[in-house]
Amino acid sequence: MAAAFGLARKWAERGATARAQDKFREVLALDPDGKAGPFADEEGTKITASYADFARYEIARAAAWSRRPGPDLAPIKAFIADRPKNPLVREAYRQLSRYYGSAGSKEDAATFFAEYASRYPDDPEPLSAWLRRIIRDGGPLDKGKDLAAELRRLTLADPKPGTNQMLAQFYELAGDRAKAEDVYGPAFMQGRVQDLAYSLMVYAVYWVDKKENRDSALAMADTALGLQPGDLWYIRQAAYVRVTAGDTAKALQIYGPAWLEKNIAGAEPHDIRSYAMFWTRTGSNLESALAAAKKAVELQPQTNYFWTTLGDVYDKLGNRVEAVKALEKALELTPPGERAGLQKKLDALKALN
Repeated sequence: MAAAFGLARKWAERGATARAQDKFREVLALDPDGKAGPFADEEGTKITASYADFARYEIARAAAWSRRPGPDLAPIKAFIADRPKNPLVREAYRQLSRYYGSAGSKEDAATFFAEYASRYPDDPEPLSAWLRRIIRDGGPLDKGKDLAAELRRLTLADPKPGTNQMLAQFYELAGDRAKAEDVYGPAFMQGRVQDLAYSLMVYAVYWVDKKENRDSALAMADTALGLQPGDLWYIRQAAYVRVTAGDTAKALQIYGPAWLEKNIAGAEPHDIRSYAMFWTRTGSNLESALAAAKKAVELQPQTNYFWTTLGDVYDKLGNRVEAVKALEKALELTPPGERAGLQKKLDALKALN
């Protein structure tokens, strides 16, 4: 059984349809009740079913796409009707969807797609295929509007460029330029760019932290930064990836003294402090970090944790006298009930002097 089934799939993969069909029929003859198996199609449909069910499906699918004498949809429709709960039924519907997407009468297509969509009401795929057929036919527009609205609802959390492009095509067909722009205009694509950039940077951070896939991580971080060149979060993350990968020189080019000189006059105090904290943690670029920390306390002298950061930079530089002064100022500005941790830190620093 397994050998016959394997040979059938082998012939099918090679495009030898007639030979494959003969072998699939042999599988059905050997196991008419469908008890043998199951077979897990890990490379294709990702579905697990009996050898016989796969054989029946493959025979029906081949009939639907036969060139001579022509497509015969009866076997695949019978497969759906006879095995409504079989996991391969969804694949059977997909095969019919491909057919009715470009063939068959409008009426037959509408009937099929209505059945397909009702069978899988939370799946955007049937609606997409139906709307694509309506675009091809140039109507009916009223039904298309209903489908487009439902498709937008189903894909709102995770819109796909291909789906939104099709929605825009439909709205153009319906004469609604504003909706076409809304679903597939610059704002939509900028959102896709932002999502891509974030995914790339998160990937890069993940792998450099694990000290694996270094070259890929660096390349993806560079790409993400290229997509969001002025975004401070991406600048920091790209610098972090470089430092973690052992390329401090490149990190300094991205987020070093030149960045601080360019941005210090107009940057938010918290962003200037973040720069100081970043380099203090790495133990590099400390003179520039000190300049940033000083600027931060100059801009917000009443913010206690800005003074803590200044103290941390001085400590990292080995200037414990100034570090103690900064931490004492931080302690002075800290509410009494929140001083315990900072007091302990200050006492430990004084003990080293």
